[in-house]
Amino acid sequence: MDAATTQRTETGRDPLAGRRHRVMLQGRAQVGPDHLLPCVVRDLSRAGAKIRIDRDLPLPDRFALYIAGHDLRSVSAALRWRRGDFAGVAFAEPAEGGA
Repeated sequence: MDAATTQRTETGRDPLAGRRHRVMLQGRAQVGPDHLLPCVVRDLSRAGAKIRIDRDLPLPDRFALYIAGHDLRSVSAALRWRRGDFAGVAFAEPAEGGA
């Protein structure tokens, strides 16, 4: 058993889930039934992302995040922090297609 597997077993967490990758992908935050806000995904991991979104656009505590890339991913996101035009979100489930 390797160290990552041992750590995952002992802590119950996947140490690779937080490994971030710098990206620049178009995204949309769904903040209402028919309301999508444009954003840019700047960092991405299996556990969450950092997005760039206009500071004047309000984000709810939970929302669907659509990420365009080689495929279209949809994840349930929870707002963790917000500073200026940037926000950090945690995914309720791993991003489809992984990071």
